[in-house]
Amino acid sequence: MGMDVHGNSGNYFRNNVWWWRPLAEYVKTVAPDMVTQGWHYNDGEGLNAEDSVKLANLLKAELDSGRTVEYQIRYEAWQAALPRRLCEICGGSGVRSDGIGMQMGQTTKIIPSDPPGHPRAGQVGWCNGCDGVGTVPDIASQYPFSAENVEEFVDFLRESEGFTID
Repeated sequence: MGMDVHGNSGNYFRNNVWWWRPLAEYVKTVAPDMVTQGWHYNDGEGLNAEDSVKLANLLKAELDSGRTVEYQIRYEAWQAALPRRLCEICGGSGVRSDGIGMQMGQTTKIIPSDPPGHPRAGQVGWCNGCDGVGTVPDIASQYPFSAENVEEFVDFLRESEGFTID
């Protein structure tokens, strides 16, 4: 699913939901009065031309000051520190033993030793949800943020003459 952001000038900014949500949350930290919860949905929220330029200027000042890169570094550190969570497919066992797992031969699959480093290498039984480890990354770790994406949004804002999120 993507967030289609249409400028009134005809320009277009697209992020999939994984990229858009962290961008919207960042914009909310820089300009809390301009972002509503509606920015997380494709229901026509957006800004008028004047506010788009104002937001572009605020975000550009953050980029120029280095605060956006600092935010990115903190954000990535926060993601890296998130604990892994139990795999819901295998219940944390590392072996998918439901009907689908049985049908796919996951209960008899031997986990290879190459490449090295798998904690269950050589053991029997595997889960396609967690690669046989029993845990998966926290979902929040799948939402990337980058200063480069902010720069692209600034460029869009400057040209947009206002926008809607459809």
